[in-house]
Amino acid sequence: MKHFYSHTNAPTLSTGNLVSIKRSCLYLVTIIICLSCSMLVRAQGITINPRTTLVMNGNITMVINNAPLKNNGAFTASTSTVKFSGNTDTLVSYVAGTKTTSFHNLSIIKSSYGVALKSAVWVKNVLAVTGGNLYTDSNLTLKSDAALTARVDVVPATSQIIGKASVERYIPSRRAWRLMTAPVTSSNTIYRTWQNCGVYTPGIGTLVTGPNPTGAAGNGMDQSYQNNTSLKMWNSASQAFTAVSNTYAAISPGCTGKADNAGYFVFVRGDRDPNNTNIANTNITTLSSIGSLQTGAQTFAASPKQNSYTLIGNPYASPIDFNKLALTNLVKRFYVWDPKINVLGGYVMMDDLDNDGIFTSTIAASAQTKDIQSSQAFFVETKINGGATLTFNETSKSGNNNNLVFRPLTPNTPAGSGIGQIRTNLYLPEADNTNILADGVIAEFNDIFSLQVDRDDALKFGNVNENLAIQRYTSTLAAERRPALTINDTVFFNMSRMVQRNYQFEFVVTGFQQTNLVGLLQDSYLNTSTPVSLSGSTIVNFTVDANAASSAARRFRLVFKEITTLPLTIMNVVAYEKNTDIAVEWKVENEINLWKYDVEKSIDGIIFTKAGTVNVSGTSNEYNRYSWLDVNAVQGNNFYRIKTYERSGEIRYSSIVKVAISKNDAGFNIYPNPIQGTVINLQVTNQPAGNYKVRLTNTIGQTLYTTSFKHIGGNSTQSLNTVSKLPAGIYQLEVIGQDNNHNTQKLIVE
Repeated sequence: MKHFYSHTNAPTLSTGNLVSIKRSCLYLVTIIICLSCSMLVRAQGITINPRTTLVMNGNITMVINNAPLKNNGAFTASTSTVKFSGNTDTLVSYVAGTKTTSFHNLSIIKSSYGVALKSAVWVKNVLAVTGGNLYTDSNLTLKSDAALTARVDVVPATSQIIGKASVERYIPSRRAWRLMTAPVTSSNTIYRTWQNCGVYTPGIGTLVTGPNPTGAAGNGMDQSYQNNTSLKMWNSASQAFTAVSNTYAAISPGCTGKADNAGYFVFVRGDRDPNNTNIANTNITTLSSIGSLQTGAQTFAASPKQNSYTLIGNPYASPIDFNKLALTNLVKRFYVWDPKINVLGGYVMMDDLDNDGIFTSTIAASAQTKDIQSSQAFFVETKINGGATLTFNETSKSGNNNNLVFRPLTPNTPAGSGIGQIRTNLYLPEADNTNILADGVIAEFNDIFSLQVDRDDALKFGNVNENLAIQRYTSTLAAERRPALTINDTVFFNMSRMVQRNYQFEFVVTGFQQTNLVGLLQDSYLNTSTPVSLSGSTIVNFTVDANAASSAARRFRLVFKEITTLPLTIMNVVAYEKNTDIAVEWKVENEINLWKYDVEKSIDGIIFTKAGTVNVSGTSNEYNRYSWLDVNAVQGNNFYRIKTYERSGEIRYSSIVKVAISKNDAGFNIYPNPIQGTVINLQVTNQPAGNYKVRLTNTIGQTLYTTSFKHIGGNSTQSLNTVSKLPAGIYQLEVIGQDNNHNTQKLIVE
């Protein structure tokens, strides 16, 4: 590699001299420091002159010892680190120049005195002040974009960051509410920061609207079509949000440097483009908070009332680990607003009841973790009446810059804790065959929990759009904790803000040991019961129509019933391959009180559905033999059991038998076929994960029923409910995958 210098004394890359890079004639001079090198600069420092570029090529470190950096040309940081060291004051150690100097990592490790920023400086990744002071002179910007958000590392008590800075937060293109804060003290106004002084600059600032807007000459509020409120603050006394009606107020109310920032509920449409007041428009933007950075211990006072909530803004320009905060009279639990849920966002509850550092989320698909991000606000809950505080320490900071909180949604399913757990997710199936996560709740079962509503249970925060909660007595919960499951235990769901459309439940169940129980989702509107597996995932589709009963708050409940086995009535059940079919045979003794048998089938050994009926042929205690042929055998596992109906009304089950058909071709299969009711059971075998469309047509091609379902990959069973019973006849059921492949099955209705 060649290095070109215009200075007569060429620098070395080990021990430093003066590095002065000057323009020679009209040639552009570039110095490139290679990937494997480090550089120590002493004495007079580095000067990058006009038409000159200094490139830090790769992940390297340049130490500037008792010297300045003057940038009048161009400085390319790559993923490098620049460290200022030594013991001189700011007359010697500084950053200056006519150009903005953009660092990837900037580190101040002075043994005394400090470093001054005398010209514009950007930091894109980590600002570390571990020795001496940093004097910003209002020239520091902590950048945020689609890839990175700058953070301030742990600042020891012996160091300070003095002066104002601008802290950015990148917001993706999505109209949604957000819980946010300005992580600064001695701040400028809302108008000068988040509203960009009322100026429209593409990709910067946002519109803050509300009733009676009078703009720059009045209350600072922007106009919109309906002048709806887009900025709110939390009132701890009333436990409700109140509208911000004047944006000439400081964005951080205090100026002491101690917990001066406040939390906001802000609706971000995009930048200040007036077209964004139209609900069809949105774009990316970056919000800036201007003020002094808060460092050291930051203690917030929370509501002194039991079970009350306080909105706290992360005071640091850095992610923090909630597990490392000091809680006084507060539950180890917090609520955030995830803007990627539903249409306008939704609440997610995170808690760690057993204090093991592992947090449970009410919505596993949310990107939220135990790390609260820079500029993010959250709610905490007071335990009992009395003083309550939340303290952030420098050691609470986290290096986990979770961009997903402000970026596209990525599943994040925490490991199970051994407690029986049922996650219920509510989805919005879209016409383009995608699903939008609308809301979710969690129920956990273990004898360490109480039947009563107590601190282990988490109350539900209401969303702007659809709400799904668990109802216990008079409480609506986001997380319900109760003793281990027993027969007839019931989880009562509470729905609100539902609209006329198709919906989908997903039940994700883990950690249960009760093999004698089965879950039944009971629908009071359709008067149906749908089996829910106590191991794995179950999808149930439903519709809200014009009938008010279809959107009733208590429409659904999940009931747990016992599966019993026959005592000596069915003596033997066998199943075996017979050509391409499977024969099921059973021998029975004592049929006096029996009147029919149902053959039930499953492909996972958990969820069984009726596949055929055989009437009782005997009425004595003699042996009788029965057989039934499954002409719809699937590749892979086929499970069977016999369901008996006694004349007394009692229902019993036989033991389960399995036949595995070794060849495992991919495809779809309907069983039982013919069907007699409104439910079509579609067996999905070895299909990729994704969304699938379903269309049912008659013999003349008329479409009678359409729906869609989400498949998690591999094998599953989808229960499709046509609601209205179809006339007897032959139909075509078409399944369309994401790759637009079409699979058609013949469906017979008896």
